[in-house]
Amino acid sequence: MNVLPKGAEPPSLTLTAADGSSLDLANLEGPLVLAFIHPDVAASRNVVGFLRKLHEMLPDLPVWFVSAADAAKTEQYAKGYLGNYLEGYPLVPAGCDVLAAFGASHVPTVHYFEGGKVNLAFTGFHKLSLNTLAERAAAALEARAKPLITDLDNKGEYELAEPSGCA
Repeated sequence: MNVLPKGAEPPSLTLTAADGSSLDLANLEGPLVLAFIHPDVAASRNVVGFLRKLHEMLPDLPVWFVSAADAAKTEQYAKGYLGNYLEGYPLVPAGCDVLAAFGASHVPTVHYFEGGKVNLAFTGFHKLSLNTLAERAAAALEARAKPLITDLDNKGEYELAEPSGCA
């Protein structure tokens, strides 16, 4: 299993991001995106970029990232070339224990929660799933839905996930 099924509750965990913010998965209320990533996986980098775009479209949508890489590599990735690639986004470094609790063996893996339950989950860069996520999140936030990825983005339909590197 790499994703929780629709309607499932997340494992009872409290995530702590590098910035000190925390998220109790047992007490989720509104919509939330939780993405498992690795800086060395191209599909992960693409998913991160489009989830950043989603957050720009829907600023009230919490987006959390959990990195399967060690803390040093995660920090380097978060700073990016401009020093602020993931600034303002909760990022859990060295999150292999979180991936294991979810049964996730590959990255990227994305879970979208509404009302404390999985509404949508997928692995890899998947254009249709990312656009579905954008539609559902917009509806949950009573915002105007628009496609997250269009033909102008010059992206394919799908990029495979890769093993997370977690033992």
